[in-house]
Amino acid sequence: MTQAKLNQQEWETFLGLADRLEIDVRGLLERDVRFHVLEAAGHALGRAVAQATTERLTLARAERLSEPQPCPTCDRQWPVLYQERPLETIDGPIGLHEPVCHCSACRRDFFPSASRNGTRSANL
Repeated sequence: MTQAKLNQQEWETFLGLADRLEIDVRGLLERDVRFHVLEAAGHALGRAVAQATTERLTLARAERLSEPQPCPTCDRQWPVLYQERPLETIDGPIGLHEPVCHCSACRRDFFPSASRNGTRSANL
């Protein structure tokens, strides 16, 4: 992957985001500190962007499941509901908007993001 060079406007966007998240990137521009302090600030900002991106992408994916989904046991169609739950990612915790269905015939919950054998994706 090629390293992207930020233009001034993009850099200002990053600085604004860092300010909002209370990561002192702007302050570090003016101070002489050890490299690991600079690197830690960059990683903190990167993790925050990754968390927000992952959360937004999983929300968009979950919201595409609007049609009833088949129960993996009996194949009856059931409406998709959503549960909010915390999820620990490699970049830190996010809120997961998880699709879930309940089959009253089989008396079980199932998660339409996986199929009967867990290898096929749901009907998106």
